[in-house]
Amino acid sequence: MLKISVAGIVFEIEHTYPHIAAQCASYLCDGEPSHTVRVTPEMILREKQAATGEVSDGYCESLAAYREISRYLARHDALLLHSAVIEVNGRAIAFSARSGTGKSTHIRLWKRVLGDCVRIVNGDKPIIRFRNDGTPIAYGTPWAGKEGWQRNVGVPLQSIVILRRGETDRILPLSKEEAALELLGQILIGETEGEAAATMEMLDRLIASVDLRVLYCTPTEEAARVACRALLENKE
Repeated sequence: MLKISVAGIVFEIEHTYPHIAAQCASYLCDGEPSHTVRVTPEMILREKQAATGEVSDGYCESLAAYREISRYLARHDALLLHSAVIEVNGRAIAFSARSGTGKSTHIRLWKRVLGDCVRIVNGDKPIIRFRNDGTPIAYGTPWAGKEGWQRNVGVPLQSIVILRRGETDRILPLSKEEAALELLGQILIGETEGEAAATMEMLDRLIASVDLRVLYCTPTEEAARVACRALLENKE
Protein backbone atom coordinates (compact mmCIF):
# COMPACT_ATOMS: atom_id res chain seq x y z
CA MET A 1 0.00 0.00 0.00
CA LEU A 2 1.31 3.46 -0.87
CA LYS A 3 -0.09 6.98 -0.97
CA ILE A 4 0.83 9.43 -3.70
CA SER A 5 -0.25 12.92 -4.71
CA VAL A 6 -1.03 13.41 -8.41
CA ALA A 7 -2.41 16.71 -9.74
CA GLY A 8 -3.13 17.82 -6.18
CA ILE A 9 -5.21 14.73 -5.30
CA VAL A 10 -4.07 12.00 -2.90
CA PHE A 11 -4.46 8.39 -4.05
CA GLU A 12 -3.95 5.22 -2.08
CA ILE A 13 -2.73 2.33 -4.24
CA GLU A 14 -2.99 -1.31 -3.25
CA HIS A 15 -0.21 -3.04 -5.16
CA THR A 16 1.51 -6.42 -5.40
CA TYR A 17 4.76 -5.69 -7.24
CA PRO A 18 7.58 -3.30 -6.23
CA HIS A 19 7.74 -1.56 -9.63
CA ILE A 20 5.11 1.07 -8.87
CA ALA A 21 6.53 1.95 -5.46
CA ALA A 22 9.93 2.73 -6.98
CA GLN A 23 8.34 4.62 -9.88
CA CYS A 24 6.26 6.84 -7.58
CA ALA A 25 8.99 7.56 -5.00
CA SER A 26 9.00 11.34 -5.54
CA TYR A 27 5.19 11.53 -5.30
CA LEU A 28 4.75 9.81 -1.93
CA CYS A 29 2.72 11.73 0.62
CA ASP A 30 0.99 11.38 3.99
CA GLY A 31 -2.35 13.03 3.23
CA GLU A 32 -5.80 11.56 3.57
CA PRO A 33 -6.57 9.70 0.32
CA SER A 34 -9.45 10.84 -1.85
CA HIS A 35 -9.56 7.54 -3.69
CA THR A 36 -8.20 4.00 -3.33
CA VAL A 37 -6.91 2.26 -6.47
CA ARG A 38 -7.18 -1.52 -6.49
CA VAL A 39 -5.54 -3.32 -9.40
CA THR A 40 -6.88 -6.80 -10.07
CA PRO A 41 -5.09 -9.66 -11.89
CA GLU A 42 -7.60 -9.22 -14.72
CA MET A 43 -6.59 -5.57 -15.14
CA ILE A 44 -2.91 -6.54 -15.26
CA LEU A 45 -3.67 -9.19 -17.89
CA ARG A 46 -5.52 -6.63 -20.06
CA GLU A 47 -2.54 -4.28 -19.99
CA LYS A 48 -0.19 -7.16 -20.83
CA GLN A 49 -2.29 -8.22 -23.80
CA ALA A 50 -2.37 -4.65 -25.11
CA ALA A 51 1.38 -4.09 -24.72
CA THR A 52 3.91 -4.22 -27.54
CA GLY A 53 6.69 -6.65 -26.74
CA GLU A 54 7.56 -8.38 -23.49
CA VAL A 55 6.57 -6.50 -20.33
CA SER A 56 6.59 -7.41 -16.65
CA ASP A 57 3.56 -7.86 -14.43
CA GLY A 58 4.83 -4.98 -12.29
CA TYR A 59 4.96 -2.66 -15.28
CA CYS A 60 1.44 -3.66 -16.28
CA GLU A 61 0.21 -3.15 -12.73
CA SER A 62 1.57 0.39 -12.86
CA LEU A 63 -0.19 1.10 -16.17
CA ALA A 64 -3.46 -0.28 -14.83
CA ALA A 65 -3.17 1.88 -11.70
CA TYR A 66 -2.61 5.01 -13.78
CA ARG A 67 -5.58 4.16 -15.96
CA GLU A 68 -7.75 4.01 -12.83
CA ILE A 69 -6.27 7.25 -11.51
CA SER A 70 -7.03 8.97 -14.83
CA ARG A 71 -10.61 7.70 -14.78
CA TYR A 72 -11.07 9.18 -11.30
CA LEU A 73 -9.49 12.47 -12.34
CA ALA A 74 -11.97 12.78 -15.21
CA ARG A 75 -14.60 13.45 -12.54
CA HIS A 76 -12.43 16.16 -10.96
CA ASP A 77 -11.66 18.60 -13.80
CA ALA A 78 -8.57 16.75 -15.02
CA LEU A 79 -7.52 14.69 -18.02
CA LEU A 80 -4.49 12.77 -19.20
CA LEU A 81 -2.93 14.35 -22.30
CA HIS A 82 -0.35 12.24 -24.11
CA SER A 83 2.33 14.87 -24.62
CA ALA A 84 5.72 16.14 -23.52
CA VAL A 85 5.53 19.27 -21.36
CA ILE A 86 8.27 21.76 -20.61
CA GLU A 87 8.35 24.82 -18.37
CA VAL A 88 9.90 28.09 -19.56
CA ASN A 89 9.62 31.32 -17.54
CA GLY A 90 6.95 29.83 -15.29
CA ARG A 91 4.66 28.78 -18.15
CA ALA A 92 4.13 25.31 -19.58
CA ILE A 93 4.21 24.29 -23.25
CA ALA A 94 2.85 20.88 -24.28
CA PHE A 95 4.14 19.16 -27.40
CA SER A 96 1.78 16.51 -28.70
CA ALA A 97 2.30 14.14 -31.61
CA ARG A 98 1.76 10.62 -32.78
CA SER A 99 4.25 8.13 -31.36
CA GLY A 100 7.58 8.28 -33.14
CA THR A 101 7.20 11.86 -34.39
CA GLY A 102 9.93 13.19 -32.10
CA LYS A 103 8.62 14.76 -28.88
CA SER A 104 11.71 13.72 -26.92
CA THR A 105 14.02 14.91 -29.69
CA HIS A 106 12.30 18.31 -29.78
CA ILE A 107 12.63 18.74 -26.02
CA ARG A 108 16.35 17.96 -26.24
CA LEU A 109 16.65 20.64 -28.92
CA TRP A 110 14.94 23.21 -26.66
CA LYS A 111 17.40 22.29 -23.90
CA ARG A 112 20.31 22.88 -26.27
CA VAL A 113 18.98 26.26 -27.40
CA LEU A 114 17.78 27.66 -24.05
CA GLY A 115 19.80 25.58 -21.57
CA ASP A 116 18.66 25.67 -17.96
CA CYS A 117 15.78 28.02 -18.80
CA VAL A 118 13.95 24.88 -19.96
CA ARG A 119 12.72 22.49 -17.27
CA ILE A 120 10.81 19.34 -18.10
CA VAL A 121 7.45 18.82 -16.39
CA ASN A 122 6.68 15.42 -17.91
CA GLY A 123 7.96 13.55 -20.94
CA ASP A 124 4.92 11.51 -21.89
CA LYS A 125 1.77 11.37 -19.73
CA PRO A 126 1.11 14.58 -17.79
CA ILE A 127 -2.22 15.47 -16.24
CA ILE A 128 -3.97 18.72 -17.18
CA ARG A 129 -6.27 19.94 -14.40
CA PHE A 130 -8.38 23.09 -14.34
CA ARG A 131 -8.20 25.48 -11.40
CA ASN A 132 -11.38 27.04 -10.04
CA ASP A 133 -10.73 30.13 -12.19
CA GLY A 134 -10.55 27.97 -15.32
CA THR A 135 -6.76 28.06 -15.76
CA PRO A 136 -5.37 24.73 -17.03
CA ILE A 137 -2.42 23.47 -14.99
CA ALA A 138 0.03 20.90 -16.38
CA TYR A 139 1.13 18.44 -13.69
CA GLY A 140 4.06 16.08 -13.73
CA THR A 141 3.30 12.44 -12.98
CA PRO A 142 5.38 9.32 -12.30
CA TRP A 143 4.30 8.03 -15.70
CA ALA A 144 6.79 9.77 -17.94
CA GLY A 145 7.89 7.54 -20.83
CA LYS A 146 11.07 5.58 -21.31
CA GLU A 147 13.31 8.55 -20.44
CA GLY A 148 11.57 9.02 -17.08
CA TRP A 149 11.52 12.83 -17.47
CA GLN A 150 9.22 14.25 -14.81
CA ARG A 151 8.95 16.64 -11.89
CA ASN A 152 6.32 16.71 -9.17
CA VAL A 153 5.09 20.21 -10.04
CA GLY A 154 2.07 22.00 -11.50
CA VAL A 155 2.63 24.79 -14.05
CA PRO A 156 0.04 26.98 -15.86
CA LEU A 157 -0.33 25.75 -19.44
CA GLN A 158 0.28 28.44 -22.06
CA SER A 159 0.40 26.53 -25.35
CA ILE A 160 -0.25 23.21 -27.04
CA VAL A 161 1.91 22.52 -30.07
CA ILE A 162 1.19 19.69 -32.50
CA LEU A 163 4.45 18.37 -33.95
CA ARG A 164 4.65 17.24 -37.55
CA ARG A 165 7.72 16.28 -39.51
CA GLY A 166 8.64 18.79 -42.20
CA GLU A 167 11.40 19.60 -44.65
CA THR A 168 11.60 23.16 -43.32
CA ASP A 169 10.88 24.62 -39.89
CA ARG A 170 7.72 26.68 -39.59
CA ILE A 171 5.09 27.19 -36.90
CA LEU A 172 1.50 28.16 -37.69
CA PRO A 173 -1.69 28.88 -35.76
CA LEU A 174 -3.96 25.87 -35.32
CA SER A 175 -7.73 26.21 -35.45
CA LYS A 176 -9.85 24.87 -32.60
CA GLU A 177 -11.41 22.36 -34.99
CA GLU A 178 -8.03 21.06 -36.15
CA ALA A 179 -6.79 20.90 -32.56
CA ALA A 180 -9.81 18.87 -31.48
CA LEU A 181 -9.17 16.30 -34.21
CA GLU A 182 -5.47 16.10 -33.37
CA LEU A 183 -5.90 15.84 -29.60
CA LEU A 184 -8.79 13.40 -29.61
CA GLY A 185 -6.36 10.54 -30.12
CA GLN A 186 -4.01 11.83 -27.40
CA ILE A 187 -6.37 11.79 -24.41
CA LEU A 188 -7.70 8.98 -22.23
CA ILE A 189 -11.44 9.18 -22.76
CA GLY A 190 -12.58 6.74 -20.06
CA GLU A 191 -14.73 3.64 -20.03
CA THR A 192 -18.15 4.91 -18.97
CA GLU A 193 -20.49 7.32 -20.69
CA GLY A 194 -20.07 9.80 -17.83
CA GLU A 195 -16.27 9.68 -17.97
CA ALA A 196 -16.27 10.12 -21.73
CA ALA A 197 -18.68 13.07 -21.58
CA ALA A 198 -16.65 14.78 -18.83
CA THR A 199 -13.38 14.29 -20.73
CA MET A 200 -14.78 15.62 -23.99
CA GLU A 201 -16.15 18.69 -22.17
CA MET A 202 -12.71 19.28 -20.66
CA LEU A 203 -11.05 18.92 -24.05
CA ASP A 204 -13.33 21.66 -25.38
CA ARG A 205 -12.41 23.88 -22.42
CA LEU A 206 -8.72 23.18 -22.88
CA ILE A 207 -8.77 24.05 -26.57
CA ALA A 208 -10.63 27.27 -25.81
CA SER A 209 -8.17 28.40 -23.12
CA VAL A 210 -4.66 27.93 -24.56
CA ASP A 211 -2.57 29.06 -27.50
CA LEU A 212 -2.76 26.41 -30.28
CA ARG A 213 -0.01 25.86 -32.86
CA VAL A 214 1.26 23.30 -35.35
CA LEU A 215 5.02 23.02 -35.83
CA TYR A 216 6.42 21.50 -39.00
CA CYS A 217 9.95 20.67 -37.99
CA THR A 218 13.26 19.09 -38.82
CA PRO A 219 15.34 17.35 -36.13
CA THR A 220 17.63 20.39 -35.81
CA GLU A 221 18.18 23.24 -33.38
CA GLU A 222 16.60 25.61 -35.90
CA ALA A 223 13.25 23.92 -35.22
CA ALA A 224 13.54 24.85 -31.55
CA ARG A 225 14.60 28.40 -32.40
CA VAL A 226 11.60 28.88 -34.71
CA ALA A 227 9.25 27.57 -32.02
CA CYS A 228 10.90 29.64 -29.28
CA ARG A 229 10.52 32.88 -31.21
CA ALA A 230 6.84 32.23 -31.90
CA LEU A 231 5.87 30.95 -28.45
CA LEU A 232 7.96 33.07 -26.13
CA GLU A 233 7.91 36.46 -27.86
CA ASN A 234 6.28 39.08 -25.55
CA LYS A 235 5.60 36.40 -22.93
CA GLU A 236 8.75 36.61 -20.86
